[in-house]
Amino acid sequence: MNLPEGFHNEIIEAKENKLYTDVDNIKSKVDTSPLNSGGASFKTNVLIKESSSKILYKPSIGAAIFGFIFLAIGLGVLFFGIYPLFGNNFNLAEVEWFLLIFGLIFTTAGSFMFYMFYMPRVFDKQIGYYYKAYSPGSHYRNRRSSKSHIPLKSIIAIQLIGEHVKNDKGSYKSFELNLVLNDGSRNNVIDHGNLKSIISDAEILSNFLNIPIWHAGSVNV
Repeated sequence: MNLPEGFHNEIIEAKENKLYTDVDNIKSKVDTSPLNSGGASFKTNVLIKESSSKILYKPSIGAAIFGFIFLAIGLGVLFFGIYPLFGNNFNLAEVEWFLLIFGLIFTTAGSFMFYMFYMPRVFDKQIGYYYKAYSPGSHYRNRRSSKSHIPLKSIIAIQLIGEHVKNDKGSYKSFELNLVLNDGSRNNVIDHGNLKSIISDAEILSNFLNIPIWHAGSVNV
C-alpha cells in the first residue's frame, strides 16, 4: 500500500517535536543551584581531544604544582618530626608530635589532591560512556551498574553555573561544568575559576555530544 505523500516527514516532525517538548520539560525542572559548593579559584583541568571518539580531562600545571606543594610540605615536616628517632634508639619521647600531626595533615591533603586532580574524566564514544574513574570498566555489566559511568546517550545538556565564593581569606569566582541527564539529575565534571576555559570546554563537549549548553547564571555562596 502506498503511503500518502509526506507521511514519513510528518512522523519525523512529530517525533522531533515530542523530543524537544520532553527536553524543555526537563530543563524547567533541573536544579540551577551549584552542585558542588565552593570550587577552586584557579584552572584545575585541561580538556584534551585524544581521538575523534575520545575527549578527556587532564590536570593543569597549576593543579599539579598546588598538590605537590602540599605533599612536599607534609613529607618535609614529617621527616623533621620523626628525625630524632634515628639518633635516640627510637625513643618515642623524642618525637615532635605536633610536627608529626601537622605533617600527616598536609601529606594526606596533598595525596587527596593528586588523587582527585589526576582522576580521569573521559567521554568515550567507543564504549558509549562518560566515566570519572581510574578504570573504564572492562565489562558492560559493570559499567551499567557503576555510578561513576554514565551512558553518553543519557546526557541531554551541558550546564554552566557561576559562583561567587566567600570565605575568611577573601572571595573569588568559581564555575561549574555539569552534565544534565535525561532523568533531570546532574553530574559535576569540573569546578574551577577560569571562566574562559570553562566556556571553551562546554562548546567542545556540546559539539562532540551534539547537545545544547544551558547557562544557569551565577549565585553567591
